[in-house]
Amino acid sequence: MKIESSDKKIDELLKGNTFFVPRFQRAYSWEAEQIGQFWSDIIDNISESYFIGSIVVYKRGRSSLALVDGQQRLTTITILLCAIREAYKSVGEIALANGLQAYIEQKTRDNKTVYVLETETSFPYLQEEVLKNSPADAPYDVGAEEEAIHRAYSIFKDKIADTVTVSLANKERTKSENIAEATKFLSSLRDAVFDLNVIVVTLDNEDDAYLIFETLNTRGKDLALSDLIRNHFTKFLKPTSGVDQATLKWAKVLDTISSSPLTLDPDTFIVHSWQSRYDFVTKAKVFPLVKASITAKNASDHLNRFMSDSEHWRSIFDHEFKWSPTEKEVMRSLRALRVFKVVQPAPGILSLIRAYRDDTIRYRILRDAMLMVENFHFSFNAVTSSRSSGGISGMYSSFGRQIFGANDTTKAIGAISELKSKLRARESDPDEFDVGFNQIVFTREYSSQKSLVQYILRKIAAHEEQPFIGETDDLTIEHLLSQSARKNGSTVSDIGKIGNLILVDTKTNEALATKGFEDKKSILLDRGYKLPKILTEAKDITPDIISQNTARIAKIARDEVWKI
Repeated sequence: MKIESSDKKIDELLKGNTFFVPRFQRAYSWEAEQIGQFWSDIIDNISESYFIGSIVVYKRGRSSLALVDGQQRLTTITILLCAIREAYKSVGEIALANGLQAYIEQKTRDNKTVYVLETETSFPYLQEEVLKNSPADAPYDVGAEEEAIHRAYSIFKDKIADTVTVSLANKERTKSENIAEATKFLSSLRDAVFDLNVIVVTLDNEDDAYLIFETLNTRGKDLALSDLIRNHFTKFLKPTSGVDQATLKWAKVLDTISSSPLTLDPDTFIVHSWQSRYDFVTKAKVFPLVKASITAKNASDHLNRFMSDSEHWRSIFDHEFKWSPTEKEVMRSLRALRVFKVVQPAPGILSLIRAYRDDTIRYRILRDAMLMVENFHFSFNAVTSSRSSGGISGMYSSFGRQIFGANDTTKAIGAISELKSKLRARESDPDEFDVGFNQIVFTREYSSQKSLVQYILRKIAAHEEQPFIGETDDLTIEHLLSQSARKNGSTVSDIGKIGNLILVDTKTNEALATKGFEDKKSILLDRGYKLPKILTEAKDITPDIISQNTARIAKIARDEVWKI
């Protein structure tokens, strides 16, 4: 591998060279904070040379270089120069604007205009809306990949405009003097950018670039796991007939995940997908395994698997995605796991959904398996807050691999049966369950468990065949002993316990208001609600009655409703 390095200033680097952003690079992604820090660094060193690090390139042809490392910085610098160009034009300095543009675009031997920065992911927005020295031929929408570029351009233009506006508004000078002052600032800013120092590391070819790219970013932790894996795929899957299938397919994977209304992490998806098929491995160690496993022969198959898995995985968390009303029981179980804040089952669930979508198992099998997982984690996580030392995650990964390897329904059912035995062996102790259940509360003061309480009350109401149960979304939590009516030594904790709570529809909730227990009981019974014997026989509701009813519900919960 031949490597050359040289010190250059930005104006030397831009003049006579064009820079191509290779397909293995991520899209421009600097946030407002990074843009602000870069601006501060420029302003603080406006009259001095300032070192901004190194960039790594490889040769593509005569005066054409491909960026391996430093893409984000060079793109930011180019955007800033374009913002300065626009400011020159705003004060009538067209010649200076055109002079600056000579570093942003160049003429080839054939007198064809080319921009100093060539990208694929942000084309044509970057070229037409930022680099071009005239209005775009047509307005281009700001898509997901262009948002960061648009944001950076706007920030730079606003910051420059702040200083230029102050210069132009000085009433102690003439208009021409104000323009001269504004122009002086713009030129000093331009020169500060051009005088930035950088070390340019030049490689001979693209193959060396893949290796250097991976080495730089795995050591420096600069890139996400998804970026490194994209690089690995593009190394093996070259464009054919002008179509870059590797880049397009990986972009589809990321778009499937990023377009969810929830915040989902692509790197977590990669780990769960890999765990569900091949190995139980942590995020920090998954890339070496992926790199060793994906070769030129199987890269296309692996990429297609990631594509299909991305949809299945998103549907675990985004319950409106790829599920139909006929699959509502599975959707309910997935929502429940989200209420419990549980992610360990994801690799196993991913394999179950994959098997269902591939017709290896039928819906009934998927539904029953999901209910089993839901019931276990209600007890293990939501009620007793049990902690796993890693055994639970490993168990689900192993289960996922069994389902992945099952080529018929019988083998899949066998794997599910084995998982059921393992979950039963980990079931919480009844006394531990009752203690945890007694500590689940909801009041105005303690509202963090509201979603869990609603979930519990809905399941208990369904079990006791309350008349309103269905897909109703307007059910509210009613306190039988009102929150504003503490008496008989009751505490906030007593009032918030499950034994003092019931789900009611909106009209019933309005009728109950803050009435006493006898009146509430009468209204509930008149409207068809079912109450347990302990409440119908009670003349008043006390902390002891609430505790007894909570214990009654806890027993039903562990022995019937959430029994594995």
